[in-house]
Amino acid sequence: MSTTPQLDGPGLGATLGPRLRERRTALGKTLAEISAEADVSPGYISAIEKGTSIPSLPVLARIAHALDVSLAEMLRNSNSALLARGRITDTAQAEHLAARGSELQIVRHYAEPGKSGYAPVSVGSGDVFIYVHQGRLEVTLEDGVFELGPGDALHCDRPRAVKWRAPGRTASITLWVAAAKASRAS
Repeated sequence: MSTTPQLDGPGLGATLGPRLRERRTALGKTLAEISAEADVSPGYISAIEKGTSIPSLPVLARIAHALDVSLAEMLRNSNSALLARGRITDTAQAEHLAARGSELQIVRHYAEPGKSGYAPVSVGSGDVFIYVHQGRLEVTLEDGVFELGPGDALHCDRPRAVKWRAPGRTASITLWVAAAKASRAS
């Protein structure tokens, strides 16, 4: 009889390990960095990520803190919905609306008339979706220029670069959605 735990099913180790590894790699952190912050060995973090060890609740809390994620998020038993409360406002700044831990970038972007710039989300690795809530927006992609008004949406298939301009006399308020990346363009 083996003394090594077998966590082949949908048990805690099989769920927790990959979730920890995914979060650690998304943050660009090494096993050594997380283990130092959580005060455990890198080998123990590796065993948890592989699903061969299950940490105690206090240790898991320290690991969650090192990964900048809640203990509840670490222990959730499914890929459940992530809730972020907010609303589309007309404040003169960009607001990141995605829930913590989301695999999406969701940005409410405000632009004064006549201003221009680059996408407020990272581009180049996935699709980009733009929705115009107020005002007008001119979007320039590799394959053309698109003029959008209130209620219009544009789905860009893996653009390498996205430029925008707010034509007209009123500010534009837009919603941008893209796959999450470690850094954001501005």
